[in-house]
Amino acid sequence: MSKKFGILTIHGMGNQKPDYASALQQHLYKKLKDETIADISFKSIWYHGDFQVHQDKVWEHMVQSGNPLDQQRLRKFFLNFLSDAATSEFRPGEEDSSYRRIQRTILRQLNALHAELEDQDRPVVIIAHSLGCQIISNYIWDAQRNKGIWENQEPTEFQKLGTARLLITSGCNIPLFVSGLEKVIAINKPNDLFEWYNFYDRDDILGWPLKPLSKGFPNSYDNIVTQDREINTGWTPLSHSDYWEDRDFINPVAKLIQAVHESLPADTSTS
Repeated sequence: MSKKFGILTIHGMGNQKPDYASALQQHLYKKLKDETIADISFKSIWYHGDFQVHQDKVWEHMVQSGNPLDQQRLRKFFLNFLSDAATSEFRPGEEDSSYRRIQRTILRQLNALHAELEDQDRPVVIIAHSLGCQIISNYIWDAQRNKGIWENQEPTEFQKLGTARLLITSGCNIPLFVSGLEKVIAINKPNDLFEWYNFYDRDDILGWPLKPLSKGFPNSYDNIVTQDREINTGWTPLSHSDYWEDRDFINPVAKLIQAVHESLPADTSTS
């Protein structure tokens, strides 16, 4: 059966498994209409890859070094989380860098999604968490400007996510990556129908509102982000890990997806 639009997920920091989005998919499908589900092609970007192998090796060296370390559980948590962030941004200009390997992982899933959509440039909904928000923003930024893996070549409209209808970010830590810049600039709006909804919990120290990042020019965050939505996923900083399981996130996201489906024409041979 022909699919009318795609949902693309991208995970955040930490030891993620390839099936990290299966619970999210199940939660959303319980809220969506059957005819909507039938029209969805659901794909997940798993970029964690070999990160964990290297992180585990570093941790093993540390605990076997003979140097006493307190708070080992917390140390390992931060080693995994902060290492993901640092590694994902490392040497973006080099062909064999982690940065570019991640971009190629995104591209492979985009190409697979395009094939499932019968090679038509149909609408896409992106759901990102934590570090994944920065990574997908980097990918779109580079594709729009022929940077990263797109140096000296031109992505198709679908490959640069030009048909994205929704970008849904949760526990987004983009401010941690751009706060040192003189001018903070968002991605260009991929199309006139594009909307960006950012969900954050005030107790989540890694999740931030985005609209205050910059304002007063065409691609300031205040102009590109449609809405920051404060939700309650918990009462401690551990709420950072709970967005995709929480009804305060699932319910409004399902409504946004449902609205995209209802806006599609009967024949979606083009976006």
